[in-house]
Amino acid sequence: MSTGAVTRAIEVSIGDLAGPTFAAKAVRVALDGAGLAHARLQIGELTVFDRRWRDVEISCTAFRLEPSIIACDEGRLERPVALPIAFRHDASSGSTRIAVSPGGEERWTVEASGSDTRRVVVRAEAAAAARVHLLFPDLPVRIGGGVVDGTLRVEIPDTGDMQVDGEMRVRAGAFADAAGLHAGEGIVGRAALHAQGRGESWRWHSEEEWSQGEVFWSPVYSKAGFRLTAEGRFDAQTIEVANATLSMDDVGEIRASATIDRQSQEIVRASVETGELAVTPLYTRFLQPALAQTALGELRTEGRLRASMRWQNGKLTQAALDLEDVSAEDLRGRFALFGVYASLPWQAGGRTEGRIGMSGAEVQRLPLGAVGTFLDIRPEEVFIDDFAVPVLSGLLTLNDLHLRREADGIAWGVRAALTPVPLAEMLAHFGLPAMQGTLSGEIPLVRYAQSTLAVDGALTIRVFDGTVKVTDLVVDSPLGLAPRMSADLEAHNLDLALVTRAYSFGDITGRLDARIADLVLSDWKPVRFDARLASSPGDYPRRISQTAVENISALGGAGAAVAVQRSVLRFFESFGYSKLGISCRLREGVCRMGGIEDTPQGFMIVKGGGVPAINVLGYNRDVGWDELLTRLRRVIDSNVTPTIQ
Repeated sequence: MSTGAVTRAIEVSIGDLAGPTFAAKAVRVALDGAGLAHARLQIGELTVFDRRWRDVEISCTAFRLEPSIIACDEGRLERPVALPIAFRHDASSGSTRIAVSPGGEERWTVEASGSDTRRVVVRAEAAAAARVHLLFPDLPVRIGGGVVDGTLRVEIPDTGDMQVDGEMRVRAGAFADAAGLHAGEGIVGRAALHAQGRGESWRWHSEEEWSQGEVFWSPVYSKAGFRLTAEGRFDAQTIEVANATLSMDDVGEIRASATIDRQSQEIVRASVETGELAVTPLYTRFLQPALAQTALGELRTEGRLRASMRWQNGKLTQAALDLEDVSAEDLRGRFALFGVYASLPWQAGGRTEGRIGMSGAEVQRLPLGAVGTFLDIRPEEVFIDDFAVPVLSGLLTLNDLHLRREADGIAWGVRAALTPVPLAEMLAHFGLPAMQGTLSGEIPLVRYAQSTLAVDGALTIRVFDGTVKVTDLVVDSPLGLAPRMSADLEAHNLDLALVTRAYSFGDITGRLDARIADLVLSDWKPVRFDARLASSPGDYPRRISQTAVENISALGGAGAAVAVQRSVLRFFESFGYSKLGISCRLREGVCRMGGIEDTPQGFMIVKGGGVPAINVLGYNRDVGWDELLTRLRRVIDSNVTPTIQ
């Protein structure tokens, strides 16, 4: 302290100060200037409502020190941020008022008064929402805009319960993070809190409303229309939410309660129960973003559902899902489910019976009929004995369907069989020309686990009066955007007349064997295989029409030739052959072609037999896969005229 005829400067070290809502350490005050009207307050550490700041400094150019009043009418907060500030403390009444005026209409005030009951009121008027970082600097997002109006009232009696009441309104709120995974704008909302308690034992009630704006919180995007009310209590041991209700304008209502152990942070007990929820906005808002990279990412949905869950000692003990008239249609036309209903109860400690069904479905435009069945639901598995799905005029019977929960997801398995379905009836639904014959078969055990579908044993299909067997069938990510399938196929004794008669390919009588080894499809398009088609061994009529000769010649490329005199062809509509065959080894978009045997010029596709003898040759060994498909389309349209020798 310096002295003279007139005191010109005073420095006072106050030490530590504490109150019900604040604590200040290492407090120092320096006064100087005429009448000691200039003051500088330094606080080493300031704590308000559990928020802590270091090296706080306030300067004042109009400081007043009177017998019972300490006031600063024109002050400035220098650190941690620069803001205009004014304060007044009346020692006789115990009242204190602090006002911060950053500019414009923005104003923050703190008022404390009372003796037996201390009252603290904090008000924010037209306050910049971005200043919330002063209180919560570790927020995961940066608040970039918005205006806040609010009041917080705290009553602290010498005896009895402490009471807290607060209300806050936000206008034009905006936030974002650096990664762009969380953002919001145009936010308008309201929050209110009432709490009463003593020490660590409190009862509380809150109301929140989000009425305007939009938020993206990866992966969910949502517009406003939420209201939340909740009440409960907490003490040193537990936090209890006795009743919480979330209302969503276009979705529905969700009710919840919970008790949480504060020491272990575990859920002692909890329950969630929905009212009737609308499936369309529920899918669009919350499910679709999470399913975007799967086959369920582009659906048109409708219907209603209810759900409930209960937890005890941190574990799920009960759950239920009810579906009513739910439909889901893939916008890419791959599948659709119509009129789905379900009642699916689950208990951790026992078995329950559920039911599920639908009024119809489509798979790649193939219609499936109505079906309904009961389920045996166990803690870790679900079983369905037998049920049949109508497929056109046939039935697809499913046996021993079971689903089980594993550490990495849901796994399931099933066996099935298809009763005969006319090929003409089935192909008509795919917009393909009709064929004679029927389609039927047995499906051995099909397993799904870890995003992979596999078939144990051989998948047998009876078609074209012959048999097709599929082995080593594996599909990776069948519900993904780019599924990958691998398999081996063998066909035996197919009736060539049935195969060729449906298209503009000409007529061939006889039998056909085929093998497609190492078949790989990516997004259901072939990327690799070794394929060979050849006439079956055995004694049967072998005739080929002139149209079929022309079209097979076209598959061999522009230089294909028929080893028959042109003059002879004019008198015959069909010819005998001893054997025929063609092969393709597909690699990197190129098909390496071959026939039943090699020739000096290329490869033989048809070898003549009888009178007149006829040979069909192919010359182009390497053909682009797309080019080969183009040739096949031309064959079907009968637009190619071969070279005849």
